[in-house]
Amino acid sequence: MSSHPEGKCPYSLKDLNRINPFEVYEAMRAEGDVIWDEQTRAWLFMTATGCRKLMQQDMENLRFWTTSLGEAADDIQGRRSLKLLTGEQHHKLHRWWLKRLGSMELEQFRESGIRSIANMLVDRFAADGRAELYSQYAEHLPVRAVCSVLGLPWQDDEWVGSIFETMKPIQQFFNYSMVGDEDTVNAARRATKKIESLLLPFIEERRSGTGTDLISRLWLDGPELLDDWSVKDIQTNSRHLLFAGSETTVSAISSALYLLMTEKGLADRVRDGGEKALRNYVEEVLRLYGPVHYRGRITNREIDVAGTKIDKDEFVVAMQAAANRDPNYYKNAPEIDLNRPSPRDHIAFNFGAHNCVGAGLARMEIQETVRIFLDRLPDMHLEPTAEPPRLQGHQARNFSPLNVVFTPSRGISRP
Repeated sequence: MSSHPEGKCPYSLKDLNRINPFEVYEAMRAEGDVIWDEQTRAWLFMTATGCRKLMQQDMENLRFWTTSLGEAADDIQGRRSLKLLTGEQHHKLHRWWLKRLGSMELEQFRESGIRSIANMLVDRFAADGRAELYSQYAEHLPVRAVCSVLGLPWQDDEWVGSIFETMKPIQQFFNYSMVGDEDTVNAARRATKKIESLLLPFIEERRSGTGTDLISRLWLDGPELLDDWSVKDIQTNSRHLLFAGSETTVSAISSALYLLMTEKGLADRVRDGGEKALRNYVEEVLRLYGPVHYRGRITNREIDVAGTKIDKDEFVVAMQAAANRDPNYYKNAPEIDLNRPSPRDHIAFNFGAHNCVGAGLARMEIQETVRIFLDRLPDMHLEPTAEPPRLQGHQARNFSPLNVVFTPSRGISRP
């Protein structure tokens, strides 16, 4: 039987939105590899190795913490979504998404989708000489990028704006509901229904399954993935990609831009290092400032992980932002190293059976963002008299606001 030690955790998950999380993670890790959070009633895994061992058990021994919400979890996430499916059903759908969003198939969307969207957004403020990059750029690229791969009208500001605003209660649910309230859950349920209604006309018109967009591919391949494949399954999968691929990538983009402007000489090192340096920089951003700071699960049975015995039906949390800075795992852990030997050896995209299927899309968006800003606005820097950026959020974190100034550019957009 597991025991819950008193006073072992100097902080709680509930404190993290009010204090510097990275300093807190250091203090928490000093108490042990696995510690008990009395306020949240959860076991917190603090190290790179411990988090990996926890996530490796994901399918058999753990379930998503949102399942404790019963029908609400089904409504918001979808009963047949990647988050809630198990066994072979999950494996088949997960493999399908990994293939569709893998590097080779995804590459077709780089120039016509991601790069075009990024340049379009920069065009809107490039001549002004100043911008607030979080609200004018970072918030808008990911949702439009997901729309582009789904074949939705990413150029339509009004339609994308409706999706963007409707997703906010759902993002609030995933960011805070582990420490939140019933109002947050109910708002997310209402928003889910609205997004499904916004998606439905586009799903219906793709029934032929002949297009190259992912909604068409869901029509074409879906019957081989799950029995009784239906419109509801396509709604579930489409909105899952919208939710999962938006806020987290917004946060990663904001971190990438923030670090370029605040780490002395970094922009020049990335620019001068070429494609390898750019891609490695993106991985270091994800490791050091991965947007999802922790992921919670519930044990299906008594388990023993990293030397800690934990009872059935207890909360366990992989503290991934702490693990990605584990000094016993990473050399010079808190530093940006563009020559790190294994740059993708981090868990920003989770680990094990539930590793993020949209990792390739997120990487592409961050890569194109860095490339375009280094090229088009090379002297961009934080506006000294404006409100400074702060690391905001809870489970998902972002640097905002990002008030910047630069030499106005009136030329046409460049790739």
